Amino acid sequence: MVVRWDELFSKRIEHRPETGEKAALPTGGGVYLLTDEQDRLVQLASAADLRRAVWTRLTRPGGDEEVAVAGDGGGAEEGGQGCPPPVREAAEEGGQGCPPPMGGRGVGRRRADLSQIVRYIRWQPTHSVFEATFEYHRIARQVLPETYLENLAFGPAWFVHVDPEAAIPRFIVGKIIPPPPGTTLGPFATQQDANRFVQTIGDAFDLCRYVHILEQVPHGQACAYFEMGRCPAPCDGSIPMSQYRGMMATALRFAAGERDAIRREWEDQMREAASGLAFERAAAIKLRLERIKELDHAAFRFVRPIDRFSWLIVQRGGGRTRVKPFFVRRGWIDRGEMVKLKDLDRVAAEWIARMVDRPSSTPAPEVSEHVWLASHFLFRRERMGLFLHPSELTDAAGLADRVRQAFVPERKPADAESSPPM
Repeated sequence: MVVRWDELFSKRIEHRPETGEKAALPTGGGVYLLTDEQDRLVQLASAADLRRAVWTRLTRPGGDEEVAVAGDGGGAEEGGQGCPPPVREAAEEGGQGCPPPMGGRGVGRRRADLSQIVRYIRWQPTHSVFEATFEYHRIARQVLPETYLENLAFGPAWFVHVDPEAAIPRFIVGKIIPPPPGTTLGPFATQQDANRFVQTIGDAFDLCRYVHILEQVPHGQACAYFEMGRCPAPCDGSIPMSQYRGMMATALRFAAGERDAIRREWEDQMREAASGLAFERAAAIKLRLERIKELDHAAFRFVRPIDRFSWLIVQRGGGRTRVKPFFVRRGWIDRGEMVKLKDLDRVAAEWIARMVDRPSSTPAPEVSEHVWLASHFLFRRERMGLFLHPSELTDAAGLADRVRQAFVPERKPADAESSPPM
């Protein structure tokens, strides 16, 4: 696949080192790309201050000052990298790639005068950490398809997938959203959280703990959980697989959020057992009710079917009087147009309508990575910007007020502004 740089970046200038002049670059943040005379990749990175970052890279080496060529993973502090070997090899085949390495001083690192290598500077402006993360992912995925995951500012989220109608139904923990059939739940911040969620569901609904035995159905040998009355042993045919699939379907509904009806049913069963003096059964149901309280833990607060993973994310736009929306629908993130705060009343209804209008299906790996990105910010203790669930988007006027409250700069009291310093 041939990457067309100008389809990825909205801005471009030429770098002419022979003039001794620096081309104009903005001081704001963004993702930037440096390419050589043949427009081959030299470096891709993101920075909070484009002008400072780029001209630091293009400073002529002198004295103790050294600059690393692409391929050394330069720009780590900015969330970027240069060319890995696969991209350099692509250059030899006529694709996008890196220039050959230049010699220089330094043990274990190649040094080069990037000011003499770089001819074109491209960039995509960003105005928030969220937008910079989103844009770097979007661009790096196409520019560095083999290595971009190693240089993202966020790690994976985790998911739990189950298809109750599968031949051997089970809850499966993974980092990528599997294609249908079945339902995927998430996100979870860590693999440990996802495993704990699955274990809690399994204990609450007496599901099979040893899938390798269940796969031997109907010739499996029931384990100790059957002896304890904690598993119905579909593995050896004690119950038919059709009944076990029904148990899995009920467990999935509960895991997906349909909990009140099942809780009430168990509470009724516990009271009925106690009134009938079946205290052992009542105690077992009480233990089950205690177990499912673990699913109310904060680690599971965003867990839902991924096709219902939707958020309106509002971030700072250019300056202090603009904001930019990002629409997360079914896990996929779309960026919106920058809007002035004074125009929120005009666009708020459009934002709400856009959240209802879900996008068509997209490849699972890309959706997974978009959920990873959104989750990285959702799980932060202190949020950057405004994150609104669709249930909070009740009316346009209310949405406009929420955004203004979050982003309109606070004014100092008049008396404070006029008071002389102490």
